[in-house]
Amino acid sequence: MHSLGKLAELIKADLRGDPAAIVRRARSFDLAEDGDITLASDQSYRDRVNDSNATALIVSSMMDGVSKNLLIAANPKLAFARAIQALHGAAYEPTVVSDDFAVGRNCVLGVDLSILPRVTVGDNVVIGDRVTLHPGAVIGNNCHIGDDTIIHPNVTIYHDCRVGSRCIVHAGTVIGADGFGFVPDEQGHQVKLLHLGRVVVEDDCEIGANCAIDRAGFGDTILRRGVKLDNLIQIGHNCELGENTVVAALTGFSGGTRVGANCVIAGQVGTNQHVTIGQRVVVTARAGVTKDVPDGAVIGGMIPARDLTAWRKVQVIYSRLPELANKMKELERSIEELKLEIKGKG
Repeated sequence: MHSLGKLAELIKADLRGDPAAIVRRARSFDLAEDGDITLASDQSYRDRVNDSNATALIVSSMMDGVSKNLLIAANPKLAFARAIQALHGAAYEPTVVSDDFAVGRNCVLGVDLSILPRVTVGDNVVIGDRVTLHPGAVIGNNCHIGDDTIIHPNVTIYHDCRVGSRCIVHAGTVIGADGFGFVPDEQGHQVKLLHLGRVVVEDDCEIGANCAIDRAGFGDTILRRGVKLDNLIQIGHNCELGENTVVAALTGFSGGTRVGANCVIAGQVGTNQHVTIGQRVVVTARAGVTKDVPDGAVIGGMIPARDLTAWRKVQVIYSRLPELANKMKELERSIEELKLEIKGKG
């Protein structure tokens, strides 16, 4: 619960209304009631601001003829995210360490831990302060988990991996499994390539549910600071994702892929091995990235992905193929008729 005056400071917005009004929760536009704050960034919602029952609304600019309390922010969605954190984010309170916590030799455990039942930690593991380990989490030998990190149920972190501070790893994710590498022998049997590297997840990363991040053959598979992964993402051996890059669900990065900082990778994207994607690149949904992508590019389309504008033009032409084919036949008939006419005159 916050006064609007205090909340405006927290979310970095300008208040137009009653600073003493109290808001208790954040809700969607259509569900918001008295005591709620909501977001009205889209024009369809802005047109209905006076119909809202919310105590306050976050908007992008001042609105004439509006009697509601308004919080004006240059980035309304960011301001709303901050409001949700301010109203609903719970301060960390450590729980007891479970009696069945299985911990290996020579481990270093931080203070104020929350370790729930059926957690297993190997030898020589370092666990930072205020770490939460949910039921069924397994952390292998020689791992390091940074301060304030949350490991959700049934996460498995293989040996020698590092997860930074303030990270969140959601249920079912596997970090550090072997990369996919085999070589056929003289009889055609597949011989496993041992992967001797590790996975490094830097600070402030969030990894969705049921992701798989493979260890490197040599060296590191790396998620740089602030990377955010959706659910069901595969990151192959020796990949590197740059700072603050976000990746949507069902994307797969083949081994050795390099992705720059501040990229947006949409759902169901796939890459070839050893492809380099530059800084600030946007790859739209279901694209196949088969070659290097320069900084700042926006690419899309099925395999191979190409410049998004060019791909859209191709799709427009594709939808007109039957019409264009008929026109081509008519043109061919006209040409043949013209040839016969010229031949007759000759």
